[in-house]
Formats: sequence, structure tokens, C-alpha cells
Amino acid sequence: MTITKLKAKNQVTIPSIIMKRLRLKPNELFAVDVEENFIKLIPVKVEPKYTAEELKAVDKIVAQEKSRGKTVKAGKDFSHYLKKVSG
Repeated sequence: MTITKLKAKNQVTIPSIIMKRLRLKPNELFAVDVEENFIKLIPVKVEPKYTAEELKAVDKIVAQEKSRGKTVKAGKDFSHYLKKVSG
């Protein structure tokens, strides 16, 4: 067992031996949970919401519509509009 300290702003340093063992890198994201009296840190990977192709389609639409000043609501309205114009 390794001991570490809770620092200002609720920060905890993960000892390097654990970083190496789990092959963790700086800026990794963790899910944090409490189980009985234990704090669990679970490394997670966040997948992008949109593919590169979808983002290119959005950029194309933005470029086309920018001069027209058309407003589209976020969410389902935007998804429907995106399908309609890229279709």
C-alpha cells in the first residue's frame, strides 16, 4: 500500500508506481465512486460524439448558411436539418 496526501482543491497525487502499473498518462479521465469506505477511481475513455465526416458536414453547412443568417434550434431540429441539407 502506498500513502498519498489530499492537497488543496481536493487534489490527490497518484503515485508513479501505480501510474506505471496501470499505464496511466497525464490528463486521463476517471470515473469516481464510493464503495463502503473506499474511493474508486476508474480510468475512462471518452469517445467523440461526432465523426470527422459529420463535423466536416457541419462546417460545410455553417459556411453555406452563414451569409443567410438562418437560425436552427439545437437538438432534434438541428439533426433533422443536417440530414435534409446534406442528404
